[in-house]
Amino acid sequence: MNKLIIRSTLILLLFISGICHGQKVSWNTVTDYDHNCSIYFPTVGTQVFKNTKEGLRFTTYSMYGQSSYFLKVTELIASPGQGQEKAKKVIKAWATKVKGKITEENDWEVLGRLGKKGKIEISEAGKPEMLVFCQVILVGKTQYEVIAMTPKEIYDKAFEGIFLDSFNFLK
Repeated sequence: MNKLIIRSTLILLLFISGICHGQKVSWNTVTDYDHNCSIYFPTVGTQVFKNTKEGLRFTTYSMYGQSSYFLKVTELIASPGQGQEKAKKVIKAWATKVKGKITEENDWEVLGRLGKKGKIEISEAGKPEMLVFCQVILVGKTQYEVIAMTPKEIYDKAFEGIFLDSFNFLK
């Protein structure tokens, strides 16, 4: 009897997740005039402000579902120096934070501003394999991070591309 209940529950969960994944996505533009940027989210994002004792100000938009999408804008206290080197360090820090491995790293350019983008793969025993796409660009004392996290088994390059490729500066 327990096996039947477990099987029925698993089938129901797979059916529900298939319905949710197959639903039409309503892309929403999030525009951050304070930080001169915009991006598309697959739903309405949430805006959170945080101030740290070091004086940093974070603005994060996020959407959670089976996949998570973030635009993190950090106002740094001082100029970080070489933008692309700092961007590489941020991607490496994300890989460390999520206990993953960087499998791709390339340049990222938005309106003539150069940054880095990386693909991080997470593979932990007993957990679903995950992909993290991290794009980082620095402009003066402002650091922009565009991050998408998704289970590898449902990864849809076109879907993630809409989000990842939509980041833009307003001017």
